Amino acid sequence: DRPAPGATRTMCRAFKEDGTPVLEASASIGPDHGETLLEARMAKLRPAGDLVILADMKVGMTGAADEMVSMDPDQHMGNLYPFSLADKLKVITEPMDVYSDGAAGPWGKPIVPLEMVSVLGNYSNRNSKFPVKQPAIGLFADLEIRMVDGPLLVGETYLLRREVVALSESRRVENYWIRTRFFDAAGEKQVAEMLLNHGVMKASYPHYPADRLPA
Repeated sequence: DRPAPGATRTMCRAFKEDGTPVLEASASIGPDHGETLLEARMAKLRPAGDLVILADMKVGMTGAADEMVSMDPDQHMGNLYPFSLADKLKVITEPMDVYSDGAAGPWGKPIVPLEMVSVLGNYSNRNSKFPVKQPAIGLFADLEIRMVDGPLLVGETYLLRREVVALSESRRVENYWIRTRFFDAAGEKQVAEMLLNHGVMKASYPHYPADRLPA
């Protein structure tokens, strides 16, 4: 949607050629931008029932330890992301000089594009050791990136802290929502934040009670 002059919040949508919606998002500038799309979605979550795959997860649970991460241009960012930042910049649809040239902005280093923030945020997520039962197939269902005192910089080291902020379920999926806060390397100043809804498919877990799976 095209925002009105002076607006601090707008909606973004993507559709297939036949008009089928495939994505909905909100974009806002703070701090007085009102409720984000994911904040509204979380507020309407159906309380989780008797979870199976996530039975050992609790709201308020935190990661096992602080995690240190950084992103260099040619760094391999884990098995889930078979491309580097440099690879991404070759095909990015909206390139900016500040993504590759530290002299193009006031920060002294290139900045991490918004679409690569989740890659950085998930680089060390296995170290959080959240007790999600395995084997099971998961997917990223919702994502929100928030800059607090950003942007994030290429080659800069950040300390990550994770917390479970919601648990929910639908007929086919159990969900856990993780808020990851990005701090400077000293762990004192928060720079950014990521809210990610992980969906785990019930039918992918071999020990899921058959009578509780949807037909």
